[in-house]
Order: sequence, then C-alpha cells, then structure tokens
Amino acid sequence: MFLKTQIRKLFVIFITCSGVVGSPYKETSQIIKEWVQTEQLISEESSEWEVEKASLHDIRNSLLTEIRELNDRLEESKEEAVGAAKQRSELLEEKEQIEETTLSLLKGIEQLNQQVQEMFEIIPTPLAQRLKPFQDKLVLKKGQPQIPFKQRVDTLLSLIQAISLYHRTVTLERQEFSLEDGISREFQVLYFGLSVAYFVNESGTVAGYGMPGGTGWKWKRQDSLALEISTGVDILQNQAMPRFLKLPFPKPNSINR
Repeated sequence: MFLKTQIRKLFVIFITCSGVVGSPYKETSQIIKEWVQTEQLISEESSEWEVEKASLHDIRNSLLTEIRELNDRLEESKEEAVGAAKQRSELLEEKEQIEETTLSLLKGIEQLNQQVQEMFEIIPTPLAQRLKPFQDKLVLKKGQPQIPFKQRVDTLLSLIQAISLYHRTVTLERQEFSLEDGISREFQVLYFGLSVAYFVNESGTVAGYGMPGGTGWKWKRQDSLALEISTGVDILQNQAMPRFLKLPFPKPNSINR
C-alpha cells in the first residue's frame, strides 16, 4: 500500500510539472494511459500478494498443526517407551519366578519319586507286582529318553493313590514265601494296610504274622493263630458272618527278636 501511494504521488508531480512546461495533449494522454496501466499492474500485484499471503498463512497454519501433532506423537512415543520398558521388566521378573517355580517343582518331583521308589522295598509283594509297570516308567534307563514331565507326575500320583488306598483297607492276597524252616509255601494273607499282615495255609495248620522291615516284609510263625486268621479269610470271602477278630498286634521290631 505504501508503494502504491508513493507511485501515485510521483505521478501527480510528474503531471504537474508537465503542465507547467506546456506539454502537448498527445504526451498527456500517453502519460495518463501509462498511469492507468501502472494502476492496473499495482492492483494485480496487490491481489496476487493477498492470494500468496493467504496461501502462506494456510501453509504456516498447516506446519504449526503438523508440528503440534509431531510433538504429541513424540510424547506418546516416550510414554509408550516407558510402558514397554516397564512391561519388559515385569515379563523378565515373571519369567524368573516361573523358572524358579519350575526348578522347585522338578526338585520336589525328584524327591517324591525317590520316596516312592523306597516304598517299593516295604510294600506287600502282590501290590508291588501290580504296580511294577508304573514303577518302571519312572526308572531312567540307559539309552532311553525320560518320559515327559506331565506323564511322570501323573504316574507318581497314580502310584501314591494306589498305595494310599491299599493302606486304608484290609486286603486278602495269595502269596508264596518261606518261613524259618526254609520251606516255601503258599499262604492266604490278610494285609491290614501296610502295617501288619496275618497268614495261614490252606489246611489251617501253619499260621503267623508279618510286618514290613528295612528290606521287605518279615514273617514269624505262630500256628496258634491259624483258626482266627482262617475265620478272617472266610469273612472277607463272604463265607462267615462278620465279627471282631482276636489277633495280636506285634510291636515294631519284635518280629526280629
């Protein structure tokens, strides 16, 4: 606007000066024509400038908006980075806890397996024979891979459940073993869990009791118990009416005295 005003002032001065010196009409018309062209040029440039100014203003606003968006995204990225680092730390901590728990569980399973294997030395022979296929799964054999962890746990639980159930019941077994005289006989044996057992032969002439020891069951002959033990066998076989049995309960280690 300032440039336009200055041009107009110069043009007025120029016309005035021309009038003073007596310029002819033709020259005056030419000057007016040039003045009109100059005004049009100024108007066009002013319009173009306004358009360019508006365009630059829009570009400026767009750039400012983009800068704000970039700053917001940068802040979000920083927050996400902090959150990711925290999540990674939590996952690492959780992983360590899982590994520690797994190692503890593996150690506990190994200890439990050792205890179950030791129990096979004192559980009744008939029960041990029935459970042997399950026991063999837990024994690591040379050249063969160990069974999967879940299968090991399931096998151990099955063994423990079977042994526990046997210990809570009275079981009648047919079993062959030798007494002090070295003669091998087949007996009917009443197992009262894993604590004590009473045996009698088919004819009711040889009888006695047994208890688990450090290397298996120990048997002691006591023929006077034959009738009572035979009655117990008949009760379990539903061949006699149930009643209380009068059987001695030996003290621990008394069988070896």
